[in-house]
Amino acid sequence: MIRIFLTLLGLVTAFAANAQAQTVQRDWTPYEQNKQCMISENYFNPSLQMDGAKKWFIVDASIATTILKWHISGDRFFDEMESPALGRLAQCFDGRLECGLPLNYDIANELNLFDRPENGASTAYFRNPPPESAVRFAMATVGDCFGSAGDGVYLDEVGLTEAALPIDICYRAGNAMFYRSSSKYRSEAPTMTDAQIAKYRDWGILAKNLIDQRFNKPDEEVTLCGVAPAELMPSFMQFYDDNGYGLLEDAEYVAAQEAEAAAAAKAAAEKQAREDEYNRKSKKERLLARNDYQRFGTLDGCQIAYSYVFGGINRDKMSFIVDPVPDSGISWALKFEKTQAAGQQCPAMPQELGDWIAKQDPKLFEAYGAEEEFRNNKPNIWNENDWEAFVERWMWRNQTFAETYVQGGNCQAAIWYSRNIAHDWNSFNQAELDFVGLARVFGRWGAPDKALCAAIPPDVLPLARKTWERHYNQVMREKARQQAEWDAANRREAARRAEIDAAYDELLNWKPPYQKQSELRCYNVEETKYGTRQRCFSD
Repeated sequence: MIRIFLTLLGLVTAFAANAQAQTVQRDWTPYEQNKQCMISENYFNPSLQMDGAKKWFIVDASIATTILKWHISGDRFFDEMESPALGRLAQCFDGRLECGLPLNYDIANELNLFDRPENGASTAYFRNPPPESAVRFAMATVGDCFGSAGDGVYLDEVGLTEAALPIDICYRAGNAMFYRSSSKYRSEAPTMTDAQIAKYRDWGILAKNLIDQRFNKPDEEVTLCGVAPAELMPSFMQFYDDNGYGLLEDAEYVAAQEAEAAAAAKAAAEKQAREDEYNRKSKKERLLARNDYQRFGTLDGCQIAYSYVFGGINRDKMSFIVDPVPDSGISWALKFEKTQAAGQQCPAMPQELGDWIAKQDPKLFEAYGAEEEFRNNKPNIWNENDWEAFVERWMWRNQTFAETYVQGGNCQAAIWYSRNIAHDWNSFNQAELDFVGLARVFGRWGAPDKALCAAIPPDVLPLARKTWERHYNQVMREKARQQAEWDAANRREAARRAEIDAAYDELLNWKPPYQKQSELRCYNVEETKYGTRQRCFSD
């Protein structure tokens, strides 16, 4: 068996304690150079410690990977391992698990302690490399990852084999083992018995975790399983045949699939471009239809300039702002925010920013600042009149009317429609958009619905009234049906209760019938020379 070794941690520091210092084996066989090892150096998460040394983290806490961590970390193992992993390792020393480690209750007890003794039995034991029996045990899960410490141990001896199969098959098997109670993952994976899942679950969880990591490393091209339990290979091969994985190795098929995917992506991009163009055109028409008051509202010149800068920084494909915001404009906007917060005068605008704003079309201006902040933040309002004023300000650009809030009335219909039915945004005019947004904001804030009646756009009413009446009638029919069911149930319950009460009354008033005694009731009174004399009572 050919092995190529890579030293991860350099030379090993000798231990002086107990005069038993030993050099710890730190050979490492990387995945790319030895396909018989599941784990690669590339799939560890190293972090530098205060002393400059590396701490290695494996995304798995099985006994097998803990032993591998012990092999790699050497004398740092105790300091780097978390208590839960050591707690599981303790089960190997107290006999609950067979891990290739000797029984030692002193070590088991110390591994379960939060504060382990500095010179205890566990400290002395883990100064040495893992024993050969523990290495063999771990190799049954992780494969040949122990460098020269695993010499003489072959995969077939520990129940593993190289698996030149698509990584997706091992991933599905790993998911089924990880989520072993899920019928969904079992149905999507190669066929495995419950006993096989229990036997190879550590391998499956490790495979899932490692493949998850590889999927998140697009620069790491790994397409094959690598190592898998030999017992499961017939099932894996059958899954390969039954699910057409062979086609993925056919160049013509792969090329055709890629061409189909490219065509679908192109068509989707073209469709999205058409939709964007339509939405952009519609938005432009709505913006152009406003008058100056509707465009700028109560904003002053500095607030308008700030809106342009903010919109330019956050512009997207639906924005009509041209050219990037100049750096001096961003600096000016930051100063403007500070002066606004302090109630100070607007800072002077740089020439560069003024030239950039002059390039923008004022007819397509979209406000951000005072008006947007007003809309985005819940106001500190305490009475009904203030809420009504808030609604009127929100709807200032629209022709609206006030409505009395009554159960089943126009205002309630408009609110219900806005929160439950209104979704066709492209068909709404500005008044409908504003009211729908306001009704939903009020719902999130817990604001009083009654205040919404202060400014209802007429355009929202016809469809709202129709849909509300349909909903209201449906609710009433459902209430009537439920009431009829409850009435019937109450009648049945009343009849049953009457039946029970009658039976109870009959039982309570029952007396046994009088029966005439047909036999004499006698007792002895005295002895005579003729025998015992009796006296009797009769009815």
